[in-house]
Amino acid sequence: MRAFAASLALCLTVPAVAHSDTPPAAAPKAAQPTIAFKGGRWFDGAAFRPARWYAVDGRLTARRPSRIDVTVDLGARYVLPPLVEAHNHNAQNAFMAPGTNRSHLAQGIFYSVQMCAKREAHQPFSGFFNRPTTLDVAYSEACFSSSDGHPLGIALASMKQAGMEPSVAEMRKGYDPIDSLADLDREWPRIAANKPDFVKLILINSERRAADARDPAMFGWLGLDPALVQPIVDRAHAAGIRVIAHGDSAADIAIAVRAGADMIAHLPGYRIAANMKVEDYRIADDVIAEAARRGTVFVTTAGIAKHDIAKRPHHAAPIRAMQIENLTRLRAANVLIVIGSDDVMGNVIGEILYLDTLGVMPRAELLRRATQDSARLMFPNRRIGAFEEGAEASLVAYESDPLAGLAVLKTPALRIKQGALLAD
Repeated sequence: MRAFAASLALCLTVPAVAHSDTPPAAAPKAAQPTIAFKGGRWFDGAAFRPARWYAVDGRLTARRPSRIDVTVDLGARYVLPPLVEAHNHNAQNAFMAPGTNRSHLAQGIFYSVQMCAKREAHQPFSGFFNRPTTLDVAYSEACFSSSDGHPLGIALASMKQAGMEPSVAEMRKGYDPIDSLADLDREWPRIAANKPDFVKLILINSERRAADARDPAMFGWLGLDPALVQPIVDRAHAAGIRVIAHGDSAADIAIAVRAGADMIAHLPGYRIAANMKVEDYRIADDVIAEAARRGTVFVTTAGIAKHDIAKRPHHAAPIRAMQIENLTRLRAANVLIVIGSDDVMGNVIGEILYLDTLGVMPRAELLRRATQDSARLMFPNRRIGAFEEGAEASLVAYESDPLAGLAVLKTPALRIKQGALLAD
């Protein structure tokens, strides 16, 4: 547990340092071999079916090229687009990045969205990523919360649990504390100049914010003043930047959706906070309808309920029931859903396995959302996540059918990224 606590704190606080695993500067690009893929059952978003593909210059084509350099015999294996981790924090500092790169690639996870990554922290080492043989990463390079808000509390608590002496001032450097429009005015030019993939804002139990702010025990666990949400969204959209909103309660979700946030970082109901009832996490019907109309994306992160349940086992049944209800209603309204874990000691495969236990989505849908949908929505400028003409030639093959048992996702038999075979 101490190692876990330290890792949580390090996600937010460790400065970037040189690391021996960082690859050298990219060499001039060599010509890639033309590949013929023989056999295999290829996932089309609904089922695994026979198909024939080739890779030319790292891109898929169904047209047989005039020259074939290599034939990859997939046999009877099941072929899936690489998985996407749509919410994590385990590749946004130099301490964890190399291990995350190795473990994710080994399990067929080629893409990750890091949701609270300050440019100053990740820039010295982020050249490690986004290469043909490494994890591809998108960063939320601003993380707006109040000066007494999350993630300050978790960072302070984790440092103490790890036996370290925390500093409030140092911990605040891990996110972007703003308490007023004047604070936003001061910080926004710097953030906009970085042209980030996303910015993130944090809301936590907004309906209780005034009362919680008067409670010393809540220091570090609050969220933004809800009045700042619309100005953040408006400025980001004017600059062409997408907004991710962390929300805990259904009231938080309503504020974020109505303000026009592009994504909701969590499905509400992964915990039941003090002085809150499980009903406080039921997303309102009109909010779901508006999310469907706006195209708001929800990231699941349902599996992190394990942390609340470990401390309060009696929460297990109500949390599970609320997650099932919210997911069922979001799906019925055709709200966009992608799969992310927010588990710094785990990854999206654990989230897929947890969602499977809820019984809300068929396994083919889980695989589609974790590959095609997550790739399209989280990395919209890339041709990834599906087997189609001109897409990047990236695939993961398995010895058995994932639809018969999702645990096989942990042990792929073959991994190819942008036309290059990944070694073990």
